[in-house]
Amino acid sequence: MKRFYAFFSRENVILSVYVLLSVVIGVQHYVGGPLKYNNFVIFRQSLFHLLDKTNLHIGYPAEYFDIFLYHPTFCILFSPFSLLPVPVSLILWLITCSLVVFYGIKSLPLTQSQKVFFWWFILIELVTSLHNQQTNPIIGALGLFTFSFLERGKLKWASLFPILAFCIKGYGLIFAALFLFYPKKGQYIMYSVLWLVVLAFVPFPFAGSDHFIQLYKDWFACLVQDHKVNFGFSIMGLIKVWRPSFTDHDVSLIQYAGLFLFGLTWLWTLIRNQYQSLNNRLLLLGYASLWVIMFNHAAESSTYVIAIQGVVLWYLVSRDALYPWAKILIFAVFFFSILAPTDVYPPSWRREFIQPNLIKVIPCFIVWLLLQIQLFSPEKSVNSSLSND
Repeated sequence: MKRFYAFFSRENVILSVYVLLSVVIGVQHYVGGPLKYNNFVIFRQSLFHLLDKTNLHIGYPAEYFDIFLYHPTFCILFSPFSLLPVPVSLILWLITCSLVVFYGIKSLPLTQSQKVFFWWFILIELVTSLHNQQTNPIIGALGLFTFSFLERGKLKWASLFPILAFCIKGYGLIFAALFLFYPKKGQYIMYSVLWLVVLAFVPFPFAGSDHFIQLYKDWFACLVQDHKVNFGFSIMGLIKVWRPSFTDHDVSLIQYAGLFLFGLTWLWTLIRNQYQSLNNRLLLLGYASLWVIMFNHAAESSTYVIAIQGVVLWYLVSRDALYPWAKILIFAVFFFSILAPTDVYPPSWRREFIQPNLIKVIPCFIVWLLLQIQLFSPEKSVNSSLSND
C-alpha cells in the first residue's frame, strides 16, 4: 500500500495521467464527429469570423450550434489551435488545459502531499470540463497563478493572469481583487491597466480600425442578451428550482447582493487585518473561486472545475479546525458535485433527479456558505495549520 501511494504521489506520474486523459478524450471526441467537439469548433472558427469582419457573437448553424460568448481577444489567443489540423489542435487544446491546471496547483505555497491531494481530487471535475472542451480549467488556474505570483511579490506577472482570464471570459477578472491584501497596490493597478490596454488592442491589426469598435459593441450586446435567459448552476438556479416564479429581474438582484457580500467580505478582512496569515489568504482565494460560480448566471456543470478548486483550498485550511464536518463536506462534494454528471449514477437518476434539482450545486453552496461564515469570524477560528497532514 505504501508503494502504491508513493507511486501515485509522484509528480511525473500525475502529470502523465493528466496528459494521457487529455489525449484519450481528444481522440474519443474527434472520432465521434464535430457534434462531439462543438465548443472547440466555436473557438476555432472565431478567428476566421474575425478575419472576415463578421459578427463573432451570432449563430453560424452551418458551422456549429450555440454562439461564441467570449472576449474578442480570445480569437487571437486561440489562433494556434485554429490554424492547426483539427485532430492535432483538439488534442493539444485539451493537453494545454490540463497542463495549466497541473502547474497552477504546483505553483501554490502548499506542501507536496497537499498538492497531490489537490491534483487527484480535482481530476474528475477537470475531465468533465475537458469533455466539453471548455476554457474553465484555464480560467481557474489563472486565478491560482495570480495568487502564487502575488505571494512571491512578482506584480508584473500577477497582474497579467486575471487580465488574461478576463480576455477569455469576463468573470475571470475577479481574481484581481486579491491584490488588495498585498503591498504595492498602486504598482499592481498600473500594471493591470497596461496589460488590459495591450490585450484589448490585440484584435486591432486583424479587425482594422473600422470593425474594431464594432467588435466590442457586438460582444457587449451578446453578454446582455445572455444574461436575460440564464439562471445557471448557481444560487439563482437553485432558487429557480425551489421557486419557479423566480424571474430574470430577480437574478440581477441576487447578483447585486452577492457583489455587495463579496465587497463586504473584502472590506471586513482589510479592516480586521485578517489577511496576514497564509491560511486566510488561501481561504480568500477559495472564496473567490466559489463565489464566481455561485453567483454566475451562466455557470454550467463543466464550469465547476473553478468551484472545486475553491472547495479544495477551503478543505486544506479548515479540515483540522472543522473536524469532522470538513471531511463530511468534502465527501459530499465528491459524491454529489463531482460525480453528479458521470456514469456512476444511472442515466435515469441523472436525467430525472440530479440535473433538474441541481444536486451538483448544493454541496458547493454549503461550503461557500460555511466559508463565508468563517471569514466573518475572528481569525483564530480559521487559522488552522496547513502543515498538518
